[in-house]
Amino acid sequence: MSEQTVGLEGGAIPGAGTSNGASPRPGLRERKKQRRRETIARVALELFDRQGFAATTIPQIAEAADVSPRTVSSYFPAKEDLVFPDTAESFERLDQRLRQRLPGESAMDALRAWIMAELPGWEGRDAQLRMQRRVIESDGGLQAVERRHHAQAERRIAEAIARDLGSPVDELEPRMAAAATIAIFDVLGEHRKLAPEGGRIALAGEQPEALVLLDRALTFVAAGVQAMRDYDADHAA
Repeated sequence: MSEQTVGLEGGAIPGAGTSNGASPRPGLRERKKQRRRETIARVALELFDRQGFAATTIPQIAEAADVSPRTVSSYFPAKEDLVFPDTAESFERLDQRLRQRLPGESAMDALRAWIMAELPGWEGRDAQLRMQRRVIESDGGLQAVERRHHAQAERRIAEAIARDLGSPVDELEPRMAAAATIAIFDVLGEHRKLAPEGGRIALAGEQPEALVLLDRALTFVAAGVQAMRDYDADHAA
C-alpha cells in the first residue's frame, strides 16, 4: 500500500507544506529566492546525512549550493534551521487554522483540515523526509530542537482544545488531549520508517493506511474531548 507521509519533522508535523492556495502566485524575484532557499536546505541536508551535522560547516554548504556563506546565513540564521527549514511557516499556518475555525468546527476538525491542506507540499518528499529523520536521530542537539518544536505545536493544540472545552489552557484536560494528539504523529513517524522506501503521499480521493490511522487516532482524541465536555456539563448540572 502507498505510504502516507504525515508527521512532525519526520516523526511529527514536518513543516514542509504549502499554503492553502488563497495567496497570489509570487513574482519572479520571489520564486528565485524560494528556489535558492530550497537548494541551500536540500544540499545542507545531503551533507549532514553524508558527513554528520556537527562536521558540516556553513562554508561547505555554501560551496555545494553555489552561494556565499553570507547568503546561507541570511536565509538560515542558525545552522539548526537548515534541518527544519519550513517549521516556523508551517506552524504559523497551523496556528492560523486553529484560531480561524468556523462556528462549530472543533480543534480536531481544524487540525485534520490543516493536514489535508499541507499534503500537496509533502508529495514526493519521502526520500528527503527519511534523510531528515536520520540526521535528527544522529544528533542530540537536533533532537532537543525537535522536542521544542513538538512542545510549541502541543501548546497551540492545547489552546484550541481549551477553547472547545471553555477551560484555561493549563488545565489538565486540554494538555492531556494535546499530548495525545502529538503522540499520534510520533506513531505515524514510526509508520513511515517501517513502510517501503519510495512510497508516496496519496491525495484527494485516496485512503492509504496511514491516513486511516490518522483519522482513527483523531477520532479517538475528539471523543475524549467530547467526553470531557459531557463530564463537565453533568457535574455543572
